[in-house]
Amino acid sequence: MKIPNQIALILVLLTTYCSGPQAEKEGASTSRLGEIHLQVTGADAAQPYFEKGLLLLHSFEYEDARAEFQKARETDSTFAMAYWGEAMTHNHGLWRRQNYEEAKAVLEKLAPSASERLEKAGTEMERDLLQAVEVLYGEGEKVDRDKAYAAFMEQLYEKYPNSHEVAAFYALSLLGAVPVGRDEEAYEKGAAIAEGILKENPNHPGALHYLIHSYDDPGHAQLAKQAADSYAEVAPDAAHALHMPSHIYVALGMWHEVVASNEASYAASIKRMERKELDNDARSYHAFHWLLYGYLQQGRQEDARHIMEQMEQYTKELPSQSARSYLVRMKGNYLVEMEAWDSPVADIEIDLDELNITFHAIAHFLEGMKAYRKQDASGIESLLEEMASVRQQAAMSVDSEGVPMCGAGGRYGKPNQLDIDQAYILELELKGLLATLKKQPQEAERWLKQATDLEDNISYSYGPPEVVKPSYELYGEWLLEQGRPEDALQQFERALKRGPQRVQALNGTLQAARALGKEEEVKAAQQSLDEIRAKAEEQRKGRLS
Repeated sequence: MKIPNQIALILVLLTTYCSGPQAEKEGASTSRLGEIHLQVTGADAAQPYFEKGLLLLHSFEYEDARAEFQKARETDSTFAMAYWGEAMTHNHGLWRRQNYEEAKAVLEKLAPSASERLEKAGTEMERDLLQAVEVLYGEGEKVDRDKAYAAFMEQLYEKYPNSHEVAAFYALSLLGAVPVGRDEEAYEKGAAIAEGILKENPNHPGALHYLIHSYDDPGHAQLAKQAADSYAEVAPDAAHALHMPSHIYVALGMWHEVVASNEASYAASIKRMERKELDNDARSYHAFHWLLYGYLQQGRQEDARHIMEQMEQYTKELPSQSARSYLVRMKGNYLVEMEAWDSPVADIEIDLDELNITFHAIAHFLEGMKAYRKQDASGIESLLEEMASVRQQAAMSVDSEGVPMCGAGGRYGKPNQLDIDQAYILELELKGLLATLKKQPQEAERWLKQATDLEDNISYSYGPPEVVKPSYELYGEWLLEQGRPEDALQQFERALKRGPQRVQALNGTLQAARALGKEEEVKAAQQSLDEIRAKAEEQRKGRLS
């Protein structure tokens, strides 16, 4: 074993990594990615690359992190932790993705066998972290390996109670080991660990990032508001860090902040794309989608329309799975929020090949809504038959992996139960509308109530709703049409609990409260809508000035 050359990695908010012509050529002589403290064994010249890679890894900038770790091991081929870091970039736990073969290939470059790789470690902690990655990329199904990895990281957390890095990766492993939906116990444990790190280092990018994910729902979001406000300031050179605060802002209905976060994140991705001369898939379609949703809630129709025109063009230029999956979702959000069923966006055709049931369901639902507006009952019946067939086929190949928490453009492989449930909700909604066309109100209500009951029992949908027309809103609107404003008001209250400050739910609340003569409710809903519009106009003017 080589003699350790331990160097403390102290990364501050503004850290100069390199200077001179080469740095200018690469487009960044200074990086603002956060602050961490770690000791690793490796050559002095390789340390800056490892430092930057680790910071980028915490902000899920996987490709750029990988490039830095590769530079580190190319500079010092015996730098064991550089191989560890590169292997870690192939595990996207919260996106439910793992490049298993690529990770194994990286580890084999360090040494052919696990035992030989462990011998390359310069310290006991390095050996333990290398052992952890062997567990992560060991034998068996991914869901089992994720659980085993989390269990191993728990042991390291107990063994190294003062290590922020061990703690951060343990917190992340807890979230990544939840296969489907939200596990309150695991998320609260992950949050507590992240909060512990932040008490000692408020600029730790991983702790800020993982705390936001842990509290990413309306019931907990306020607990991560401070972290959300801080993260983009701590790590502004990571495009994903600029986006992440909007998870909390969506959960709190803070549309002005949602827009600001995603304008910044998308712009950062464009700068990176241009600097590295990458193709359209380097655009943060994720931030673009959330930006569209923010504009729609603000009522910024022209800005939203412009985004849809751009997204359609980008998809035509490079019709990747990522682009097509985002275009499906964005089309759904646009048509539902704008009620623009006769617009050019309604006629955008999207190839659904290799996209799973999530996207087929949204596409069919949108066609069903168009048919409903035309009072085309037979058209809806045909779509329902197709939706049921797709759902039944999907149920035969259901996977245990859950919905991505962020960043993954689409679920291209096997569907999971949450995918199927969300698709079925859209199917139930169309059944309710079909029964309405057939003048069968009792049947319509049965289907709509079944949709809301099912939505009650699935996980919160992060960001723009996967059920593009939330069932509570559709049921509430139907109840208003039936002359039942009191029942409708209850549904809009349910909608706002799950999607705070959603404009369609606020509008429904306003209509129902007016019909009931409930002046306080009318005043509150109107005030919320006025504030959203005022902030939107102020933000729009600020951008133009």
